Amino acid sequence: MRRCIKAFERAVAAISVVTSAATGLSAQALPNQGASAPRVPIRAPTTPSAGDTTGYWQQRADYQIVATLDETQGLLRATGTLHYVNASPDTLRELWLHQHLNAFRPNSRWSQRDAALGVKSFQSLAPTDQAFERFTAAPRVGQQALKVDYPLSPDSSVVRLRLPRPLLPGKSINVQMAWEARPSTLPRRQGRRGRHYDFAQWFPKVAVYDRQGWHPNAFVRQGELYGEFGTFDVTFVLPRDQVIAASGVPVSGDPGWQRAKLPGSIAPRIQTNAPAALAARAPTVRVPATHRAVRFVAQRVHHFGFSVSPDFRYEGSHWVRTHSDGRAPDTVALHVLHESWEPGRTMAQLRSAMQWLEGLYGAYAWPQLTIAQRIEESGTEFPMLVMNGEEDASLVVHEAGHQFTYGLLANNEWQSAWLDEGFTTYSEYWARGEARVPLALERAAKGLFDPNTVTDSSLRRRLRAVEQFTAAVEAPVALPDAPPIGLRADLFANKDAYDAVVYDRAAGMYSALHDVLGDAPFRDLLRRYFARWKFKHVDRWAFQRVAEEVAGQPMGWFFDQWIERTGAIDYRLDSFAVRPAVAGTDSTWVVTLHLQRTGVYRHPMPVGVQTDAGWTIVRGDPAKERQILMVVVKRPPQRVSLDPFGSVESRTSSVSHLLAPQR
Repeated sequence: MRRCIKAFERAVAAISVVTSAATGLSAQALPNQGASAPRVPIRAPTTPSAGDTTGYWQQRADYQIVATLDETQGLLRATGTLHYVNASPDTLRELWLHQHLNAFRPNSRWSQRDAALGVKSFQSLAPTDQAFERFTAAPRVGQQALKVDYPLSPDSSVVRLRLPRPLLPGKSINVQMAWEARPSTLPRRQGRRGRHYDFAQWFPKVAVYDRQGWHPNAFVRQGELYGEFGTFDVTFVLPRDQVIAASGVPVSGDPGWQRAKLPGSIAPRIQTNAPAALAARAPTVRVPATHRAVRFVAQRVHHFGFSVSPDFRYEGSHWVRTHSDGRAPDTVALHVLHESWEPGRTMAQLRSAMQWLEGLYGAYAWPQLTIAQRIEESGTEFPMLVMNGEEDASLVVHEAGHQFTYGLLANNEWQSAWLDEGFTTYSEYWARGEARVPLALERAAKGLFDPNTVTDSSLRRRLRAVEQFTAAVEAPVALPDAPPIGLRADLFANKDAYDAVVYDRAAGMYSALHDVLGDAPFRDLLRRYFARWKFKHVDRWAFQRVAEEVAGQPMGWFFDQWIERTGAIDYRLDSFAVRPAVAGTDSTWVVTLHLQRTGVYRHPMPVGVQTDAGWTIVRGDPAKERQILMVVVKRPPQRVSLDPFGSVESRTSSVSHLLAPQR
């Protein structure tokens, strides 16, 4: 997701860490939470010890749901079956579920934390304006009803179900459920206004079980997304004039797109007849005369969201997807549904974003991508679906980027939001031409050492943007209790503090890694990482292992400092000297430079020597506190400089010194 506004000043002022006494955890603390859980993850929750996918496992969660929108009550009535496969080596005796919509009401953990911070949100909502998600009958396994337990009561966003018998490794279970779900009138990633409904959260979502056990986190402002992959087969029963945007592909029924299609849009790609395998398991649905049924199927996803509005207008296009493994090109359906946007604008931005993102990662691995205008500003990502509240090219890049990082590369945002939010923020700047390494390469190619001499207005703007971004990355570092990037989401003092770290500072980490590896290897890292880990849960160790393969050396020093500690990159040249390489000749010169690390973070600092033929640049050893670098040049040296073209994520690195004329 993306922040609604740039609240840098507020974020810096707010940065601190919540103490264990202030987290609000009761004596019935949930698994992987509370004082006993590490502040920063110290072992891999999903990646095997080899750092590769050998020995990897993940659970599977398939849903078949029939959901009817009751607009007279402003809610969804649903029945469904959760088919849960235990692929772990462990025997399970309970299931943990999320009922996330219960966070958007009084006395939830979200509301309690908002109230403690003086933030007015759901605590003051009238009953008719509150969200809820509640079972209308006890969940069942076969004919046996299960006890529904809410360990964090009065917060009811986390549910524990005791299983009637142990679920052994390799075995599966079917849980039948019936429930009602209603968004709140105060939009926060979900919401309702008039006949427009944003159902970002709406079904009992099974919590993730990984190598560290269950992760049934209560839903609060910071941290949200972690889910098990599976197939969602969802049949909606909607009023006839409603138009729907959803995860997945429509396989039967009418989503309303054809009659809502804007002039100039291509015809919607709608599969009017479900494939035989799907048709055989189509649910029996009672459809009132005033309604219609439409069935969506989303395969290999870990969440399912949807929005409906009778005022949606539809735009359709497609993206030609190319494959590096020799398969023939195919197409991805693109859909944009909106109520008030400029026709064609967001679709053009989406097509541009797809070109950019596939260039970074490789072929998009799902059959469609939809952007729907939502009630709330900014945006939130779901597999195959983006809910955006505004028209903005960078927002489209950011949220579409989450289809790769979060969607296909499914990290635990409670524990490692830097893996998705940090990189989508970095790719957003990168797509605008405001990333340091590509900008440094551009400056070097044009011989633009001194940014003050740049006359191109676009380049000057981008250089200013880079410096402003680095200021945002470094500003929190000097504050007491400044949290590291890897801090658990529930330990941040508030959402502003969380945003400043897992968005901006984490983006700064990716910028630094881009410089450490170099442009081509960094791009290689992203493609390898995506190819190996798509459709799986990822963590720091999965990403680090691929980075080490690309670098050809251990990278723990880099990830340890950026993820576990707080600091900045800062080096200085203590002294330098010039002498002819061979006494009595003037064919070459040796420049000796004394490089000193003064900041917390280590970095292979570039140091350059300029002659009338250009720059010769060498890199320092990040393992050394103090070192001597020797640069040999064939022309008289004129200047020495740290980081001559500004590739390093640091405000203090670009320092240069003129040399006396050499004879």
